[in-house]
Amino acid sequence: MTRMTTKSAKREKTRVVATPNPYVMVVFTAVIAGIFSIIGSYYTADFQTREVIAQKQFENRMLAYTAFLENTDHTKAPAISQILTIGSMADHLATDGEIQEFEDRTAHFLKNYSSQDIFWQLNADLNSLRLQGTPRVAEICDDILKSLLLRDDEIIWSKYPAKLVAALNSWNSAQDKGQAYGWTERVSSDERLMIVIISKLNQALIDQLRKEIHGEST
Repeated sequence: MTRMTTKSAKREKTRVVATPNPYVMVVFTAVIAGIFSIIGSYYTADFQTREVIAQKQFENRMLAYTAFLENTDHTKAPAISQILTIGSMADHLATDGEIQEFEDRTAHFLKNYSSQDIFWQLNADLNSLRLQGTPRVAEICDDILKSLLLRDDEIIWSKYPAKLVAALNSWNSAQDKGQAYGWTERVSSDERLMIVIISKLNQALIDQLRKEIHGEST
């Protein structure tokens, strides 16, 4: 009987499940919780940092847009102002007198501003937009400068409104037929077309800025 009891006791002993040390469990749980807390804090901080940066970039962008639009008057940005005026005239030419007035205004502008002068002034005016603006705004700014360098063949015109492209095609056609000026030609065909293109692109830029200010960014 004694031997049987001893064997039974041994079997019972082997069935005893070891109970985890409560202190160890507390420490383990605390460590795991700490790890997840650190990971969570890292991602939260990273998200918040990106949000702050994005907000600051947006604010700087809106400031740049607003400043540019406010500066497109004749006192703060005379070159852009005159280019926009000439571009507006180009859309409403019906008589020889109106065409000659456009030719005279273009000649007067180019007498006061050489292509190099226009380039440096526009480059300065557009610089903040190229740095702070959306990719589309930066692209339009680059296209304006390309047109000043007579590299308009590098512009992707399919990205612009069909009405704008049609107007430029009409000007090209008029120049080919010798109908682009009134009684007296005062500027070359390249200069004339350059001014028209720049005016159209500047207006496209202004339209894009206003869209983005009102939350229609593309």
